[in-house]
Amino acid sequence: MTDAHPPGHAFTLAYEEEDMGLVAVPFTVTPSTDGHGIVVTGACPRCHGRTSTEYRHGAPGTGTKGLRSWLTGRHPAPDVNADAALLRQELHFCECGHPHAGLPQDAPFIGCGASWRVDGLDASGAS
Repeated sequence: MTDAHPPGHAFTLAYEEEDMGLVAVPFTVTPSTDGHGIVVTGACPRCHGRTSTEYRHGAPGTGTKGLRSWLTGRHPAPDVNADAALLRQELHFCECGHPHAGLPQDAPFIGCGASWRVDGLDASGAS
């Protein structure tokens, strides 16, 4: 999607679990407010709502090892390039916050049900 003005949020779109595949919609990466993670923000490729997901550093599966670093309070500085590479592999979900019609009560995310992988990722704000 290269349109400078994406369509507005499709609030009337019903919830449906749909894999959107690899999308070129631009997403940005910024540090979390407490500095212990990163936040990926952009527009859902299905409902076009603003979606934002926080990923904590040291979360399981991210390659962080060793209890000692957590006990001593010494953590390696985040590597923006490594984070961006991992985020391109991550499956992202719509978290637009709008309870689209048909949203299951046990849905893990409040959104339209879309999932995707990100191709266009701007990590310049994460340094």
